[in-house]
Parts: sequence; structure tokens; C-alpha cells
Amino acid sequence: MSPPLVYKDKDKLKGMDLDVIVEFCKQNGIRHEFKAFPWKRALMNIKEGEADGIFTLFRTKEREEFLYYPSVPINTVKTVIWARKESGIKIRELNDLKSHSLGVIAGYKYGSQFDNLKELKKTFCDTKEQLIKMLNKQRFDLAADSEACFKFMCKKIGLEQSKFEIVYVLTQNPVYFAFSKSLGERGAVLAEKFSQFMKLLQENGALEQIRNHYYQPDNQAF
Repeated sequence: MSPPLVYKDKDKLKGMDLDVIVEFCKQNGIRHEFKAFPWKRALMNIKEGEADGIFTLFRTKEREEFLYYPSVPINTVKTVIWARKESGIKIRELNDLKSHSLGVIAGYKYGSQFDNLKELKKTFCDTKEQLIKMLNKQRFDLAADSEACFKFMCKKIGLEQSKFEIVYVLTQNPVYFAFSKSLGERGAVLAEKFSQFMKLLQENGALEQIRNHYYQPDNQAF
């Protein structure tokens, strides 16, 4: 689960990436059923042909052996440093972080450069909700989190996301909806169709509309 890309709400799967895939299936006359599995099991299912598609995942050489990847990703996971707007903090390079206190989630990985940086004054939080609330209460100067999840959680806990700003980007990586090679040529065709579908969503503004649904306070995403 990676809200708001995909997550569970009262045993129902939701998320912006799931909404995109549902629309793709509708437009192509594809009957669809979503099931959630532990990640290793999900990869095994797609590898053995027990599932036709999988999301949301990074692209690797190893996975290309059993997956058809579209040329266009379904989303981008951007891990960033957040600050309160009123703080006026500017971060131009990683070493600038050493001058500030920083909130992180215990056990999370944020990219090798950040994770291996010495002398950081870190406060470890148990949840993303706790992270955002502590940043808001000035318990630390900065917080590390994905851009999408931070915005989503602000909505969930009733905080104005506009109170915060991104002051540094740690990593930015595309993620994909990929198809099992057990489908044969049909899998390759579906990957190409999905690429064209994503381009159209981007061009006509529909993709932005789908994603905004999970950030706007007047929408019911829960």
C-alpha cells in the first residue's frame, strides 16, 4: 500500500493509480479484478502467469525478464524535504540539511545519499501523520517524505498543505503499471496501448483531474 497511489479503505482498494487503470480497462473493454498481496507474492503471481498486470512498481532489468513495461510510467515517486513556509529555510545541497533538525519515519529508506549522510539531527516518527503534525508544531525544522503522500496525509488529518513547501528534492523515480509476459503478444500490445492512453490523459488534463481528487479537501477520498 502506498497512499495515495494505492491504498485500502475499509477493505476496499482505492488510489489515483488504481483509478487510472480502471479507466484504461473501461476504454478498452477489459474486465478487471484487483487483488492485494504481499509484494514478493505479487511478483511471483505475475511471474507465474497467475495475474495479468501489476502496479505500482519500479523498472529493473530483472523484472523486464517477465514483464512488458509501457514506455510511459503511470506515476513518479518524488521523495522531498518539506518545511513550513513561514520558516524561510532554503536548502541548496544535501550538506545544508546538517544545519537543521529533521523529522523522518523510523525504518524508512530515503535514498543512499541521504541515508548515508552523517551528522544529521534526526527525530524518528512512527507514522506519517505524526511526522506532519510535529513539523506543523515546529518540533523539528524539516521533514522527509514523498510529495504525494505528504499532500494526501495533510488532507486526511485536516491540515492545509499550503502551509508547507518543498525545499529540496532527494529522489525522483518513475513507477509503472506492467503486464505479464505470460500473456504473450497481447501483453506487449496492452503495454503499448497503456502508453498511448497515458499520453492522452496528460494532454487532455484528465490525469491532473484524477490526481487532484486525492488532494482537494472538498472531495471524499476516505
